[in-house]
Amino acid sequence: MRVHSGVYWSKGAGQGKNQDSLSLQHVLLRTGECLFAIVCDGIGSLPYSEEASGYAVRRMTDWFYNEGKELICRNRSKELVLLALQKQFYRMQEELVRFQQMRDIRTGTTCSAALLHNKRYYLIHIGDSRIYRIRKQKIPIGKQFYQVQSITKAHTDCQGRLLRCLGMDGGDRAVIETGRLAKGSGLLLCTDGFCYGEEMMLRRKIGQALGPLIGKRDAPGEAEIDRRLEVLGEQVRAAGGTDDMAAAAILIM
Repeated sequence: MRVHSGVYWSKGAGQGKNQDSLSLQHVLLRTGECLFAIVCDGIGSLPYSEEASGYAVRRMTDWFYNEGKELICRNRSKELVLLALQKQFYRMQEELVRFQQMRDIRTGTTCSAALLHNKRYYLIHIGDSRIYRIRKQKIPIGKQFYQVQSITKAHTDCQGRLLRCLGMDGGDRAVIETGRLAKGSGLLLCTDGFCYGEEMMLRRKIGQALGPLIGKRDAPGEAEIDRRLEVLGEQVRAAGGTDDMAAAAILIM
């Protein structure tokens, strides 16, 4: 099994700062390849939104290097990895709450992250960013198509208003789960700005852009994955999307 990855990050039209943050870490352990990816979207209507998303990305990346990859390397049970993720998220929530109390403000960020090792993934998700699973499938006539499915649920109400995020309401109720990915599949983590437009059309575009890379005989380079994500971002802009965007793709060959 080989893991290939790429990222995309773009400031929204007319925005002074990009309130989206991301991190992608890919290391080789004695037990195999291990990858950590995270995207966060600061709540733009609140102060310190850019700092909130950057804080979450830094703290989770530090957790990966200081604790997460060590748990993986020592072959700890999946239950222990999930518990460690949950504890780290609670620590981040408490720290953000204390920061808000000191400054007498409200701030927050969405957070969607994935830890992958030997086809097993661990997800942590809160807010309206998304994690899509991409799978190569065959149809009876021998051709291939690529199924794209959102494996996270947006924590929003019927009007699209955010119900949960790190640092504010529901910050202690992140979804933390585990599962497995087969060879010829992948994950796409992206903030809501990258998801502009009709959902079915978006999934079709993701499959068209990233699916063929999974099916290639020669492994794609990082630059090629980056370029495919950039094309998807350009399509969002052409369709009228003006929000900040951050995305990270993970493909298993």
